[in-house]
Amino acid sequence: MKQENKLTPREQQELAQALSQQSTAREFATVEEAIQADAAQTSVPPAVTQRLNESIRLEPKPRSWWQRFTGR
Repeated sequence: MKQENKLTPREQQELAQALSQQSTAREFATVEEAIQADAAQTSVPPAVTQRLNESIRLEPKPRSWWQRFTGR
């Protein structure tokens, strides 16, 4: 007896996408490799990016070496 496929074309497409998104188990030699792999797959939320850019913008500009040397 032959088993029939009763999924609609859309369901078949969704199933194929879900299966392709499943990640396989990976082993890393170092913690740094694991962190880098995770960072490559994780996007930063826009709110965090905006807050970071604002914080960087508000940082005072570093003075040049001669200004620090002369006390200006």
